[in-house]
Amino acid sequence: MHKVIAKKCSSYDIPKIKNAIDSIFTKTDFYPTLKSLSSVLLKPNLLGAYPPDRAITTHPNLVAAVIEILKDHKIAISLMDNPGGTVSTMKAYQLTGMENLAKLYGITLINPVKNGIYTYNKNAKYIVSKAFIDAEAIINLAKLKTHMYTLYTGAIKNFYGIIPGLAKSNLHRLAPNPKKFAEFVVDIYEIIQDKVAFNLIDGIIGMDGNGPSTGDVKKFNLVLGSKNAIALDYYASKFMGFEPEKIPITRITAEREGLDFNDFKLSGDFEENFVLPNCNIQASKRKNLLLNLLTVPLKGVIKRFFWTIPYFDPKKCIQCKACVKFCPGKALTLDANDLAPKLDTQKCILCMCCVEICSEHAVSLKKSFLGKMLIQEHDASKA
Repeated sequence: MHKVIAKKCSSYDIPKIKNAIDSIFTKTDFYPTLKSLSSVLLKPNLLGAYPPDRAITTHPNLVAAVIEILKDHKIAISLMDNPGGTVSTMKAYQLTGMENLAKLYGITLINPVKNGIYTYNKNAKYIVSKAFIDAEAIINLAKLKTHMYTLYTGAIKNFYGIIPGLAKSNLHRLAPNPKKFAEFVVDIYEIIQDKVAFNLIDGIIGMDGNGPSTGDVKKFNLVLGSKNAIALDYYASKFMGFEPEKIPITRITAEREGLDFNDFKLSGDFEENFVLPNCNIQASKRKNLLLNLLTVPLKGVIKRFFWTIPYFDPKKCIQCKACVKFCPGKALTLDANDLAPKLDTQKCILCMCCVEICSEHAVSLKKSFLGKMLIQEHDASKA
């Protein structure tokens, strides 16, 4: 039986978060394991260089609460993540509040550029930052968000961050659809899972709509934790209104591990069938359905009129070229006089990296009339 504890927590007041996490650690019998450790690597979700109030990254006060508990047990602490694309890790540490935490608590921030890599071959070639593999133990600090490519992003998906920034680009290129990408994410989780001592999800504020970076900030007022990442994702996604067994990453991981969803047990402050009020998961489900439909071979006149492409808003674009540098299909160019990137539709693989990586929310999806009609007719929210 894999326990998941969900606690109410309505603010980022550090003592309140610490009390919630202390309760989670106690009820999951994690403290005996914690007392046996001499060092821990913290793995927050640092998708990019965003301030905490954007709800894109793990909040520094939740990280601080974990740090204080670890320090109570005299454990040496380091912290690391690989932001997406070409974003500087050190800039991400600064803007997400991790740099201040390091100064305040005397923890080590690991710079991936200076850390080195290991390489693994499974369904693809995976390049992994050494620090995660060399760690004595990892505590996973994920964020509660929707995701237009994977539906939901939580504990398991957070380990996509053990892959250095531009190496992520190649994996998107090799994944022809969301299901294949989900298999890659599960491969990566399997590489690291033996190092993972515990998983927490920051849901005090989270994101719905077009997550993981362009959605809406929502107060969910909860923190969840478990030793088992699959069980944690099962209940966290269920709270958002998803059917967990229909989320590819959760389903594939459970199948590979031979786990039955009936073996997961929830306790804490919420009932088994609790669903967050006013949580919009329909936008991510529609986008995900569209991306899956576009991978199905379409012929003749249908293919000519059924399409979707990224649209770059020249009024919002600041010509930073982050999307151009990261684009897995090398489908974007931005010349000196351009107000926004130009897209080569023949090279575009619809991985949505440009949408995810844009700090200015200047990228959206533009659909054909037939594409809009098909999405209305086959709306995943009605499945």
